[in-house]
Amino acid sequence: MEVFGLVCMYCMTAFDDLKDRQIKVRDILIFGIVGIIINLVYRPHDLISVVGGVIVGLLVYLFSFLSKEQIGKGDALLIIVTGLYLGFTDTLVVLWVSTVLAAIVGTIHVKRHRVEIDSELPFVPFLLVGYLLLFTATNVGGIVACG
Repeated sequence: MEVFGLVCMYCMTAFDDLKDRQIKVRDILIFGIVGIIINLVYRPHDLISVVGGVIVGLLVYLFSFLSKEQIGKGDALLIIVTGLYLGFTDTLVVLWVSTVLAAIVGTIHVKRHRVEIDSELPFVPFLLVGYLLLFTATNVGGIVACG
């Protein structure tokens, strides 16, 4: 259930981020409510982990505010909702992998296209890929360990 919710949320918001460089807060709110319901009904993560995941997103939101939106507030809200779905550790992993991927692509983009180093890249597609890599690594690892 959480996989379907996160992939839908990332795909919808990635499309908007690529097209308009904006993320619809309404979409984030809907998936946030779904994340809360999933946690209340299925309890996939303990409360401390979920709170920790949300705090990761809140710290990113604070950084967004302090840095005058070097990372967008919509991206930070998305990471807060990611914390609801994944808990502390996996939210940190997704954020770290996404940031590394964005840095690699950004470096290639700057070098290849000779654009300014402070040009913007939409971040949500990197969150989608980061999550898919985490999901694949955890599920393939489980299959290999059993086999």
